[in-house]
Amino acid sequence: MEPFWNKTLTRDALLTVATSAFLAWSCFYGPTIHLPFLVGVLSGISLGFLQPRKGWILAIEQVALTILFYFLINNFQLISPFDADATQFTAFLQFFPVFAGSYLGGFVKRAF
Repeated sequence: MEPFWNKTLTRDALLTVATSAFLAWSCFYGPTIHLPFLVGVLSGISLGFLQPRKGWILAIEQVALTILFYFLINNFQLISPFDADATQFTAFLQFFPVFAGSYLGGFVKRAF
């Protein structure tokens, strides 16, 4: 029986940090909510494809880091948002597309 936390999960957790930063960046540059949600679904699918059984851990990490990066970018005013309300809305609702994408990616990886 292999341990729960292994090298590949560590590698994918570090990859999740980069995708979370990109996801938070897309929340600031998206003129509508569609682009950040598309990025969230696609990154969730990739996380589920990388870890079909443990993708939910990476999805939780990605949502938490996206909100953290949102607060860091917003508080230090590193990027001015295109629309402040849409940026906050998409950053806080990334839970749904990331988890749906993670489930879909894990399903596709296990099915084929």
